[in-house]
Parts: sequence; structure tokens; C-alpha cells
Amino acid sequence: MTGLLLSSPSVHSHRLVTRSNFLLTVLLTFSLLSVLDLSCASARQLHPLCCSPTDVATLASLSTPENLTKTGSTLSPFLIPRVSGTEGNVKVQNHLISTFEALKWHVEQDKFTDNTPFGVKPFNNIIVTKNPDAPRKLVLAAHFDSKYFLDFDFIGATDSAVPCAILVDVATTLNPYLEREMFPSTTLQLIFFDGEEAFVSWSETDSLYGSRHLAAKWESTYVMGTNNPQSSGMEQRADPQNNARTILEQIDVFILLDLLGTPEVRIWNSHKDTASHWTSLVDIQHRLSTSNLLSKQVTARIDETGEGGYFMKGESGYSAYQIEDDHKPFMQRGVPIVHVIPQMFPAVWHRATDNAAAIEPQTVHDFALIFRVFVAEYLGLEI
Repeated sequence: MTGLLLSSPSVHSHRLVTRSNFLLTVLLTFSLLSVLDLSCASARQLHPLCCSPTDVATLASLSTPENLTKTGSTLSPFLIPRVSGTEGNVKVQNHLISTFEALKWHVEQDKFTDNTPFGVKPFNNIIVTKNPDAPRKLVLAAHFDSKYFLDFDFIGATDSAVPCAILVDVATTLNPYLEREMFPSTTLQLIFFDGEEAFVSWSETDSLYGSRHLAAKWESTYVMGTNNPQSSGMEQRADPQNNARTILEQIDVFILLDLLGTPEVRIWNSHKDTASHWTSLVDIQHRLSTSNLLSKQVTARIDETGEGGYFMKGESGYSAYQIEDDHKPFMQRGVPIVHVIPQMFPAVWHRATDNAAAIEPQTVHDFALIFRVFVAEYLGLEI
């Protein structure tokens, strides 16, 4: 080998060596950047920038409670019948698109058709991402369609107009702070699912139209590296043999909100593998209540240990009872899940009375604030 190195290389062999060195340098640099990216992410989780008591107070000051009332600009656009394939459904789609385009988020539309008991229907999942180039995603999700009933127009205020409004509120209030994150390793992504409701009777084929379609699509869609110039990857195609990851593998945790908005809600954790995230929600709820930043009705239910409130604490707050919802197709593919849904469904569930009158505005504000702080802490935002 020494003799070969000492001999004079030809021009051709010199080019080969140079090219090899160049490729080696690129690979080493990419590996180093990847390690640094993960190290920074780990460091942020160990030493979060947010949220001190002052930060929490600042986040609470961002609230505009009237926006989350039945006539408010954040909630009212969802308080209409919005059955998949109808004009009301398209109206909500357009509202979501225009809202997030104005915030300068990346907007993706996942349009498709599927067979239903009433024939072929169109569906459109709306996916919005603050920084689509970020290699990891914190996902908050809700469904924006409402259930079809023959004898009345169903509004579905808790199911799931309020959860959609909470997601919009989180994005709107945190947007200025998210703007400061130039090259985040993790970004906020919101998914608004179409077609969660069954048209006739809940079954494997008549329910979860949007989430089933998107989970299957993302399972077979690969993204390369940490810089995807077009989107979070829905338009990208890559060779899975070339160290690519699926879009599903980019999801840190998938948090689904459903059936929220009525008072006296209590929610148990149904996924032990994401208990740390649930503990964060319980802790945030406790800190907000001790600072008198939540409504009096829920603060009165929380004791000095943090027990009570909306999010139930510890082992007493765990329930093995699983509810089928839009998280299911993602859970079946190994995505970590937090399911924020009351195990005791609201009394108005799938009734004509699930309308604006069923909503307690203070409860809606409480959930919006809890998730605002949760996202700020998870992403380590500088407040």
C-alpha cells in the first residue's frame, strides 16, 4: 500500500481520490450536523427556555377570551353544519386555509374521494406547518367535519368545533414566538381531519375517512435529510434505501383533541407510553391554577397536590379504556399518541343540543391556555 501511495497517480486516479475525499467530507459534515441537531434538541429538552412564572403570565396575557365565544372570530366559523362533501364543510376548509396563509404557515391539502354508504364523497384534510423544513413535528389534531343526521342539522360544538378553535388559538397566539425560531429541530404542525364521523353507523369502513387516508399516505411517503424545500414531505418522493424517513417517523407525538367545551370535563390518560406528556399537561394545569390563571370553576377542583381539574393525575389518572378516534390509524403505525377526550362523553354527544349553548367559554379558554403553555414549553420557545 505504501508503494502505491508513493507512486505518481494518473490524472484519472487523482480525480477519483479527490471525488472520494469530497464525498467523505460531505458525509462526515452531514453526520456532524445531524448529531449537533439532535444534541441541540436534547439540550433544549434538558434546559428549556420556557416557561418561567413570568413567561406563563406573558402567555396568559395573549388571551382574547371573546374570540373563543360563540360569536368570537376564532370559534364562530366552526359553529355551522359541516358534513363532509357539503358546502358548509368547504366553507370551513376555506376558512382554515385563509387563516393559516395569513399567518404565513405552510398549508397542505390532502384531497381524495372514498366510498361511503351514500356513494363516493370528496374529502380534504388540511395540514398546516409552521416550519416544514424542521425534521421533527409536534402534532396537534382535531376533526373539522360534523356528523350527518337526517332529521336535524347537527352543529357539533364539542364535536369538534371547539377543539378546532383551540388549535387555531394556539397557532395565532404563539405565531410571533414561532417566527423567531429560524432553524428549529422541531416545529408545530396542526392537522384538521375531514371525515371522522360515520355517515350511517360506525365501522372500519364508515368512519375515520381522513385519518385512515393520511396515515396510509404518510406511511409510504419518504423524506430526505433535514431540509425539504417544498413541504413537510407530502409532495416529496425518495428511495427508502437511502436513509430516508417516512413522514410518520417525523412525528414526535400526536395529540388529538375531541369532545371539549362543556364544563365539568375530566380526562384520563389512555396511553402509558406517552405518560410524560400527560404529566406535563397535569403540571401546567396545576401551575396555572395556583397562579389564578384558570377559571374559578376548575381551580376549585384542583387540590394542593395537583389532583383534580380537567387532566387527571398519576396512576389514578390512567384509564385502559380506549376510544376509537382519528388517532387510531396513526397509533396502529407506531406513532406516539396523547388522546385528549373525556371518557364520559358530554350529555349533548350526537344530539341537536350539541350547539353553541352547550359550550362554557371559560372552559374553552382554559384548554386553549393549557395547550398554549404546553406547546411553548415543548418547543422551548423564548418568551
